Amino acid sequence: MNATAACDGEALGEVSLSADEAFEESVVLNVVGRLRSFTNDPWDRSSYMAGQLAEVDVVRVRSRAEAAPSAIWSVRQAMLRTIAPTESESRALLAGIVCGRTTELSQARANEAFAQTGTSHLVAVSGGHLALVSALVVQLASLTRVRPAARTVVLLALMSCYVVFTGGAPSAVRSLVMVAASLLTRLGGRRGHGLSGLALAVIVLVLHQPGVVYDLGFQLSAVSVLFIHLFGGYAEAFMGQTHLPVNVASALAITLVAQLATVPITVPVFGELSLIAPIANLILGPLMTGLLICGLIVVPIVTLVPAVGALLAVPLGLAQLSIFVAEACAAVPYAAISVDPDSLGHAVWLPYVLAVAVYVCWKLPSMRTVALVSSACAIALAVHVIRIGWFAPPSLTVLDVGQADAILVRDGASTLLVDAGVDDAVVAALARNEVLRLDAVLITHWDRDHWGGLPAILSAYPVGRLIVAEGASDAMPGELAELNPPPISEVSVGDTLRIGSFAAEMVWPMDEVEGTENADSLVLDLTYRVDRTSLHALLTGDSEADQADRYAASVGDIDVLKLGHHGSAASTDASMLKTLDPELCIASAGEGNAYGHPSDEAVEAVQSVGSAFLCTIDVGDISLEPDAEGVRVRTQRQRAA
Repeated sequence: MNATAACDGEALGEVSLSADEAFEESVVLNVVGRLRSFTNDPWDRSSYMAGQLAEVDVVRVRSRAEAAPSAIWSVRQAMLRTIAPTESESRALLAGIVCGRTTELSQARANEAFAQTGTSHLVAVSGGHLALVSALVVQLASLTRVRPAARTVVLLALMSCYVVFTGGAPSAVRSLVMVAASLLTRLGGRRGHGLSGLALAVIVLVLHQPGVVYDLGFQLSAVSVLFIHLFGGYAEAFMGQTHLPVNVASALAITLVAQLATVPITVPVFGELSLIAPIANLILGPLMTGLLICGLIVVPIVTLVPAVGALLAVPLGLAQLSIFVAEACAAVPYAAISVDPDSLGHAVWLPYVLAVAVYVCWKLPSMRTVALVSSACAIALAVHVIRIGWFAPPSLTVLDVGQADAILVRDGASTLLVDAGVDDAVVAALARNEVLRLDAVLITHWDRDHWGGLPAILSAYPVGRLIVAEGASDAMPGELAELNPPPISEVSVGDTLRIGSFAAEMVWPMDEVEGTENADSLVLDLTYRVDRTSLHALLTGDSEADQADRYAASVGDIDVLKLGHHGSAASTDASMLKTLDPELCIASAGEGNAYGHPSDEAVEAVQSVGSAFLCTIDVGDISLEPDAEGVRVRTQRQRAA
């Protein structure tokens, strides 16, 4: 939940508040907590871009008090009690779209569907909401004899109340200032000008609260409105050449322009690009508009007259239908693709380069030219997808996912991910390695730094099955079980997995385990032998030297050893290294980790037997490819000096 942090009565800034219990809005808390600065992961970047300064984890609540609510806030609370957003996803969506409260929706599975389909903006209070509110007010005012000037004042007052009622989001305030500027200029006999209204809105907001420039909602709102004013007409004229129905062509044009405008902002923050967004917006746009209109009418009536509560079934039905459509669109294969922002580099700005080119040239291209260019791009994309999806060269890649493990084994169309990292950094790592799907994810054991990224993987990629040690499926963390994961297979010593021409034989643990201890880790003896090319590697999870001394002899001489437990002091000893005799040892660890991994003892032990050593801290992803002359090693970046 979001909160304003204050010290001695002076506001310090917005923070993300984490606690075991939920707090009502407008409550004042005196807490003891842990302050965590944001890092450079996608979630923290999005929090920072939303104007937050840090995260506070509440340890103890010393006192709490209810702030004196305003009349508008009291009405909002009454309507929220009527909606009861905690009871179902449809009620959470209704609360978000009518009252601007998205706390419950952000915790629901449906929220992920809206994000993947690029339709989250339909929930956020913005210009569309205010346009509908103003239309309802104007319609009611037309039934009276109120003069235009008085009608404008009443309309602005009601719209201002609605912005306050929904929480005063920067995107809503921006829309209010633009509408106010347009109405007042027309009242004065002047022509309204959208770009001038946008500029005025930005100036007013920045002067009032300079930190708003970091708010992601404000950025997306402002840049999308800017592009719609600049290129909306051009896009509608272009889409008109397609002979689509006028309403469809117009809606599709506006959606494409808005998405083009926001891609350079959303991709670096979320690492995801929605391909289904234009279609999803066409379908969900009218549905959500109907939901908003119905909600704005029904919820106040039911709040005032609880006896007619059955009327809520209508907006709730529309909300449930909207969720169904969003989830159906999100379920389309590759509805959204994961993108690694670091790999894109300056290419992320291509939409703006295209916009400048269009603005300079302005002439509409012929449909023949568009068809030729589109066909060439589609062919190039198809060739690339086929190459990476079906003809990827055999490789073993230790992914740089911080203080966690994730190892990708692939050969042609076959892929296996051994461990899933600790958070959604694993999705970015898979994206930069151009992974399209995973045949299986093998979790060596149930430490969070080996499975924590699995929810993000399941939402971003098709996964065929999960693989765990024999007996470990019963100890699966509850939050994973709630995700309805793919089928789970258990393996034991002697079982072999095939990943293209790779063979991964299980050599540990010897007995059935729960998978909750480091010593329970699945250990894979990975081999590749085709013609004169070969690769022999041992993937050890978090197992350590004590366990390795029991299975090393059965493995024998290897090329590559993935050190256990991130290169801890206990991960190696002279006996196991002598038996395995690896040419290269690799550790996966996070920069500045509190454990000191990889340990000096492990590194010295490796170097003492003449083995080379690499760590993801220094070089990022480490990719190994079998070659006729040995094993080719590629790293994401050069080793630090």
